[in-house]
Amino acid sequence: MKTIARALTAATLAALGSTLMVAVPAAAQTPALKHFMVAVSVKDLKAETDFYVGKLGFKLVKDVSVGGGRVSFRWLELGNERLELIHSPTAVDSNPVRAKPTAHAGLHGYTHFTMETTNLEATRKALLAKGVTLAVDTTEVKDLGIKAIYVTDPEGNAVEIIQRVTK
Repeated sequence: MKTIARALTAATLAALGSTLMVAVPAAAQTPALKHFMVAVSVKDLKAETDFYVGKLGFKLVKDVSVGGGRVSFRWLELGNERLELIHSPTAVDSNPVRAKPTAHAGLHGYTHFTMETTNLEATRKALLAKGVTLAVDTTEVKDLGIKAIYVTDPEGNAVEIIQRVTK
């Protein structure tokens, strides 16, 4: 009934050339958000750090242990991208076992994170020269407007590297 009355009131005001203003409660407004980082729990903090720093070019910017060394947080950055490697000696493997790209999309949950390059072929060659094995070689996905490759870190976490394709 209230909805009909509001609609009639709004229609009446519109016919008279007036506007109905409705206040939106502050709690209903979404705050401005932006991406901060992706976090990945890892078994071997050193091997994972070596891969992301040595192979993909990230820089180590923060290395903190809390709880008397129960959990370690290592922040890596590459440009505006941040990756947090989390290590806890008591962590257990997730189930089911993570599938390799592109089958990884068949499981719910985290599948990969994506990095962008302006020259996929040059990036591909540089990674191969550093000994990185491609999980998926260059594939164009026309409907998404990208070309992509996938690599996996030492623990099998997938990283997609894309180049936007202009039409």
